Amino acid sequence: MTRSPHHRFIETHGGLSVMKSILFLSGAALAMWAMPAMAQTQTSDSADVDITGNAEPACSLPTSWNFVSAANGANGGQFANNIWTIPPTALADASGTAVVSPGYAIRIRGAAMCNTSHEIRITSQYGGLVNATYRQSPPPALPQGFTFKRDMLYSAHWKDNNEGIINWRPQSAGDSTTHDYIVPPGNSDFDIKMSVQRDAASGPLLAGTYQDIIIVTLEVQG
Repeated sequence: MTRSPHHRFIETHGGLSVMKSILFLSGAALAMWAMPAMAQTQTSDSADVDITGNAEPACSLPTSWNFVSAANGANGGQFANNIWTIPPTALADASGTAVVSPGYAIRIRGAAMCNTSHEIRITSQYGGLVNATYRQSPPPALPQGFTFKRDMLYSAHWKDNNEGIINWRPQSAGDSTTHDYIVPPGNSDFDIKMSVQRDAASGPLLAGTYQDIIIVTLEVQG
């Protein structure tokens, strides 16, 4: 609608000045407004704007681990600062005879994260629990009837679904194994289990320090 200008009039009531605003409407003006309005057409348009971003793939393991459980005499007091210290009596008796009782094991756990498909890998630096003297290459001659190694079983997997590497036995120094995990687990606990295989076939142990170092890796795929 077209409006005429406001005309202001002053009326006096009892000495007070009152401002009144009067709006005049013109029939002709109304008609002029209505005619072009009927002729107008409404149009619309739209445009698409794509908004994109990128979340980088990432996996992480804890820098420290917590004791969870143990089997066949192992206990939480043997684990500290990412080192599992196995007492001599768990490997051989006072006469040097190898202790026979499979599955002397410990389980540790930590909070981990992966937001995409990934590979779980375990690498055994020495290929089992190996006498330090026999880690050199080539190793010295072994006295008859003795052994310089105890086999190990290693597991590394997501706690909630056991997805990962289960009971892997390394065969030689630097040996490794992998497991591809397709579905991202998100933020979850990750378990590592280490088990000494104390079987009779290993024979009596040669005196010395026995050690293995394992490296657990989560690697983004694709």
